Amino acid sequence: MNSKVKSHEEIVEIAQRLRDDGKKVVTYNGSFDILHLGHIKSLEEAKAQGDILAVLLNSDNSVQKYKGPNHPVNSEKERAEVLSAIGHVDYVVHFDEINPKEILKKIKPDIHCNGSDWGKNCVERGVVEENGGKIDILKWQQGFSTSGLMSRVAGSRQAGQKTNNIHFKPEVKAVFLDRDGTININEPEYTHKKEDFKLFKETIPALKKLSKTDYKIIVITNQSGIARGYYTVAQMEELHKWMTVEFKKKGIRIDGIYYCPHGPDDNCSCRKPKPRMLLKAGEDFGLNLSKSWIVGDDFRDIVAGREANIKTIKIGKKMPKNLKLEPNYYAKNVLEAVNIILNNGK
Repeated sequence: MNSKVKSHEEIVEIAQRLRDDGKKVVTYNGSFDILHLGHIKSLEEAKAQGDILAVLLNSDNSVQKYKGPNHPVNSEKERAEVLSAIGHVDYVVHFDEINPKEILKKIKPDIHCNGSDWGKNCVERGVVEENGGKIDILKWQQGFSTSGLMSRVAGSRQAGQKTNNIHFKPEVKAVFLDRDGTININEPEYTHKKEDFKLFKETIPALKKLSKTDYKIIVITNQSGIARGYYTVAQMEELHKWMTVEFKKKGIRIDGIYYCPHGPDDNCSCRKPKPRMLLKAGEDFGLNLSKSWIVGDDFRDIVAGREANIKTIKIGKKMPKNLKLEPNYYAKNVLEAVNIILNNGK
């Protein structure tokens, strides 16, 4: 049995004992599927922030949820064994959620390390700071990524080089778009009639441009007007059917529409900022959510995206400061957001 791999109960007890002894506990999370030099350098840097480094490792189920059916290549047991062999790593702990907030609540690290691609204002920040810790941003190791490594192997195979008959399915990624306030003007509120459905002037050129890419285009929308009795599911679905047809006439495809019909007090699992609609789309389309984007004008869109490990772009106003969370980018409108995606979507 590997002495470095610990259960949640064990790591919580160890972390508390170490803090009582005046030691600084550092955590760093990830899937660590195919280790490369960038991982090693990051682990080395993370360990240097304190006395003990606990790596929080996404389970197989967790990795599949946000990276799609191609992942992980190596099982959680194999990944834990490899990480345990690295001198910088003191402990390895599995977690089943998409992000490590729940285990971080229990461990209460002094420092939680994050990559520059997720930034200081990440989804874990609130949990870490509530317990007296802080976020440390590791230097991004340029040119290193597991997906890039897999692409190189696949490219070698296509070029006729021997790769032991490894087959890689193409990664499927998406751009998730909020509806009201992002695609169409949110006036009047609770839009459900086609005569009231007015697009922003940037919407058509943005979606035309996006339709020429390999991104799935998926609308994700809260529709509490149904729960409030303002309109029915049938009326909303009729509007969406009409919208899809009108877009198609202009050379725009909509690959999917997901909606939450509940109100804010219904405590459902699908209403943004909860990420259930994003995760359901990920399952339905076999998406790599970590290669996907969400664009919206509401803070709920950004929180949902961050919770699902999706890159985020907020249109318009800044995020509420009390959330201690920021999008990857801000944009003035959906066209600017699409241009950001196309310039950063490798």
